[in-house]
Amino acid sequence: MAKEINALELRKRFGEIMEEVRYRKEPYIVKRNGRAMIVLLDIEAYEATKEKLREEAFIEEYSDERVAEFLNEDKLDKAAKSAAHRLLD
Repeated sequence: MAKEINALELRKRFGEIMEEVRYRKEPYIVKRNGRAMIVLLDIEAYEATKEKLREEAFIEEYSDERVAEFLNEDKLDKAAKSAAHRLLD
């Protein structure tokens, strides 16, 4: 679970917080006026999140593309096309 800190406290304790985030793998939610503004993550967590988002986008794009290929190349009859669309929507 992410810890929370306000922006003023973060400025005072930046080095300490940076070490907690990096070495203890503890993310922080930084708030200003009680409102969450940013999240501090260690670099590995950031890279993993970025890669996961990239993979999810690829899978979604690939799925739409493959459905179009299946419908065109496999020459499905109208009932099968309709069933495929219902399952995928």
